[in-house]
Amino acid sequence: MKNIYFVQAAKSSRDMTVYMPYASGCLIAYAMQDTEIASGYTFNDIIFMRENVEAVLNSLYEPYLVAFSCCLWNIEYSKVFAKKIKEIYPSCYIVFGGHSVSDNIEFLNEHPYVDFSFCGEGEKGFAALLKCLLHGRGYENIDNLAYRTKHGIINNRVFNNYDIENYPSPYLSGIFDYVFEKYPLHQFHAIIETNRGCPYNCAFCEWCYTRDIRYFSIEKVKKEIDWMSEKKIEYCYCADANFGISLRDIEIAQYVVSARNNNGYPCTFRPTYAKNSNDIVFETGKILNLNGADKGVTISYQSLNEATLEIIGRKELNMSSFAELELKYSSEGIPTYTELILGLPGETYESFCNGLCRLLEAGQHNSIAVYQCQIYCNALMGNAKFQKKYGIITARVPVNGAHYKADFNGITEFYDVVVGTTDMTTDDWVKANMFSVVLQAFHSMGLLRCFSVYMHYEKGMGYCEFTNLLMSFIQSENGTYLQNMFQNFEKRFSDTSTGDWIYTNDKFGEIGWYFEEAAFLELIYIWDDFWKEIMPMLRRLGIPESIFGELLKYQQFIIRRPNVIFATADFSHDFFGYFDRIYRGVHLPLEKRICRINIDTKISVSSWEEYAMKIVLSGKRRGETIYTNEKNAVTIKNSSNS
Repeated sequence: MKNIYFVQAAKSSRDMTVYMPYASGCLIAYAMQDTEIASGYTFNDIIFMRENVEAVLNSLYEPYLVAFSCCLWNIEYSKVFAKKIKEIYPSCYIVFGGHSVSDNIEFLNEHPYVDFSFCGEGEKGFAALLKCLLHGRGYENIDNLAYRTKHGIINNRVFNNYDIENYPSPYLSGIFDYVFEKYPLHQFHAIIETNRGCPYNCAFCEWCYTRDIRYFSIEKVKKEIDWMSEKKIEYCYCADANFGISLRDIEIAQYVVSARNNNGYPCTFRPTYAKNSNDIVFETGKILNLNGADKGVTISYQSLNEATLEIIGRKELNMSSFAELELKYSSEGIPTYTELILGLPGETYESFCNGLCRLLEAGQHNSIAVYQCQIYCNALMGNAKFQKKYGIITARVPVNGAHYKADFNGITEFYDVVVGTTDMTTDDWVKANMFSVVLQAFHSMGLLRCFSVYMHYEKGMGYCEFTNLLMSFIQSENGTYLQNMFQNFEKRFSDTSTGDWIYTNDKFGEIGWYFEEAAFLELIYIWDDFWKEIMPMLRRLGIPESIFGELLKYQQFIIRRPNVIFATADFSHDFFGYFDRIYRGVHLPLEKRICRINIDTKISVSSWEEYAMKIVLSGKRRGETIYTNEKNAVTIKNSSNS
């Protein structure tokens, strides 16, 4: 029997939570269906904990073949591991596959210790390779495979449009059963696929390697959900490119909720929703969110610049129905968040900032997520000709741990980030980052949202104007905490050689935070000093004195803070009704009405670390930084007009 090992090092983490090695499990489950393979090879436990390489090497016994599943968070680890295996066991076959392996011959040229590489789906190809090795046959008919010959490297055709309906499940095949016995103290997250493929062709994405959507059987999907429920899997990530694109996704969402209601698991079912949000997405999001199984529905645009959308293949997505969608979700109490990508070709500093503010104008006050544009080897933007055409400048920076306790075990991972294009200089890229951080911290997360919304509707001040005014104020206030903090952020964005764009502070736990989250947390922490520092800027807005004091009081009142689970405040104007109507698409004048607002929250946090983890990390997309976004947390007692 020939010993096979799989290495799929998980995202580095020092806590006891880790994803199961789903990709490796899929390869094993498919290959084991073949009786020759099952009788000719021994499939050993999957190595997936990112353990010390030297220690793991000692656990290998006469390896015949070691297969590595590679993504950006483990590709360097995999290279180091594979190279050492080849040094100790020179006859051992080394196979690389996964998202970080391209479909060209350069990968094998650059890594002489790798014998075979796969690009794209690997189940059929990997099983075919194992059969060829058993019988000593050639590899010329194996799709998606690159391999070495005495005449050079051969790259076979790339084909991924396989019928996957009857592919076996790694969960139901029992491949992961040993994991729970071997690691009894760990909490495992799981991945589920209900389909493969994407009808879009986005330049920044490598998900769209097949335009046809192919479906796993609904029976298999339901059985996998049952398995996760029985195994008490807390977090299930749905790896479909467009969940909600098919009518059957409503049935799947209902089944998840049913399993969760039976015994509490999976606690969270996190899908990537379909790009063109429609009635099916609305129904699936409603089912999951109203039953507590998901944080919020994504409405993805990536850019609101028409030129950019055409370049990246998203021209069919537009803003025409965005406000209508926001109102639809808001009326059902379903939180939404919108994703944009900074650094896409065709985008300028002005178009990016205007795009952010157009989202606010269209009603997206709850949550905006801005991601750095990363380059993936199998995406169109990974093509050298494409990068040259649009003047794309990249920085290769270390992967720093945001939202997890990084533990790279001595091997640093890297990713390539766009820091400039023909249309956006690196200096403008830094400025755009700062605009994004300020807008998210002060508007989306809520610190000054009431002021910016009030100024927009009552004074005609655009959201961009408000954000620029705020940025100018912060930059000009010498010696303040605000200025020092944001200058630090700007300095770190400017250093594209290190990519140190994650903030850490032990009082908020051991994990890293994005700068907008850090700004929010730090300003909540210095609550009284923050309001003293920001007051001159608020005074310059020219809000009538009869309104200003109460608006300030209401803005402060609705921001969630640790240890505050019940509060009462009296107002002579109906601020709650005024803002609530605006968020629902109706602007009416602020009514002078004596109101008593009571807050009685069911979300209790008693420490700064708990606040950071529960409210900012877990609750940001649901808008939980603001009390008034929590269902049934606020009651209003009104009296007659005064």
